[in-house]
Amino acid sequence: MRIELTRALTLLAPAKLNLGLEVIGKRPDGYHEVVTILQTVSLFDRLELSPAETLDYEPPPGIADDLVARALDELARRGIEVAARIRLGKQIPVAAGLGGGSSDAGTLLGALALAGVPHALIDEVAAGLGSDVPFFVRGGTALATGRGTELEPLPTPPGWFVVVVPRLHLPGKTRQLYQALEPGDFSDGSATRAQAERLRQGLPLDPELIRNPFMRVLEPFPEVREAAEALRAAGARWVWPTGAGPALFTATGDFSSARDTARLVTRPDLPVFICTSVGARINRERVERFVRLRT
Repeated sequence: MRIELTRALTLLAPAKLNLGLEVIGKRPDGYHEVVTILQTVSLFDRLELSPAETLDYEPPPGIADDLVARALDELARRGIEVAARIRLGKQIPVAAGLGGGSSDAGTLLGALALAGVPHALIDEVAAGLGSDVPFFVRGGTALATGRGTELEPLPTPPGWFVVVVPRLHLPGKTRQLYQALEPGDFSDGSATRAQAERLRQGLPLDPELIRNPFMRVLEPFPEVREAAEALRAAGARWVWPTGAGPALFTATGDFSSARDTARLVTRPDLPVFICTSVGARINRERVERFVRLRT
């Protein structure tokens, strides 16, 4: 198979928030069993694609494990040639719990699925790259269980979010923070499943049902504690990490409330983003117009 472009296009790779994350316990395969609601939001990396005779991709500087490069290598191993010049523009903070690298790879794989590459093959490649990557193939809203790769699409709730990113850098962050979980941090997933049922019924997000055990693990770090205090001082009624953090978020009912909250987070060392929820397949129209598959 050969993927070709009829003209240049930009793919939007959205960040994600965990609208609740419960860890059930450790699995025999070494991963953790989770119940979480994943939501794509309007903070984007950008994949710039233009026609080329062969693949031309250069990872951005400073990315130690570039999942786009790995995805392209896996596709080539399976006989899928991507004839395009690809450049990745980063805006999503790295290693913050916002899923940037996973989104970059998942968004590209999702575009190839829309172009006609078999979904089974795309899903196999995505699952081999990381637990969050399969979600980003489609995006939107999903209840994720197992190690995070068993996905049930959900209706996308409206809402605006304020996200702050503490300047906390931990080597092997995700592994380190999961290892710091204790038996008392595990739960049965019932709160997050109840939240999912609300979304199925078209009800708004209930903050009382949001859980995330990484809040306990992260709060001893002064960078995270001070960021949470800054959000609360700006009017946030609740604050939770997304994923294993360290990014923190709160939700508001409308843009003006989100803007006011963000303006009141006055710490100059604390990046602040205003986001809204975005649905699945945000790149569908441009991919279907400008990307074609040859066999």
